[in-house]
Amino acid sequence: MEIKPILPFVILSFVGGIYEFVFTFLLRINSVPWFYTYDFLSFFTIQYFFYIILGKERKQWFRVSSLLYFLLFVYLVFSHTMEKYMNNLSYLVSFLTLLILIYALIWFKRVFMEVSLQSLSDSPTFYFVSGFLFYYTGVLVLFLFADAIYKNERPNFQYYWLINLFFNIFHKTLLILGMWKARKEIVN
Repeated sequence: MEIKPILPFVILSFVGGIYEFVFTFLLRINSVPWFYTYDFLSFFTIQYFFYIILGKERKQWFRVSSLLYFLLFVYLVFSHTMEKYMNNLSYLVSFLTLLILIYALIWFKRVFMEVSLQSLSDSPTFYFVSGFLFYYTGVLVLFLFADAIYKNERPNFQYYWLINLFFNIFHKTLLILGMWKARKEIVN
């Protein structure tokens, strides 16, 4: 069943959307602790997804990358200041993007070497992997320059952030398509 590996990320995305709307938008509560929590949980749900779809033979790689992320995360949280938040976020996103690139390449190589799929468009996993790949590579440059944009173009920052919104909508659309494909497989 191809839906189980992505389920933790789907649940996190759902909870994240509700949290952002209620606590950040309606109640105007400081969202920085939530964003750190979300980034942390997001990393490990994505790590779990790739761990399951790539097979457990790369267990050591997943342990090392998880430990490195955890150490980076702890360091950034303990050295956190509001002025450094955007930079901290860029380091976390860069690390995750690098891993997603590696994992996606391994997955695509495996799919093309095994030739087990008749069509990639029939695979829910293809949509999930493509969504992660598209979103994280698409927003990488934005996150790397977010601090400079925020400091130098503060009045226009929201317009730059629309780039993130576009990639996020596309990512969630691919996630929904993948879930729909997985549901169709379960029904059939």
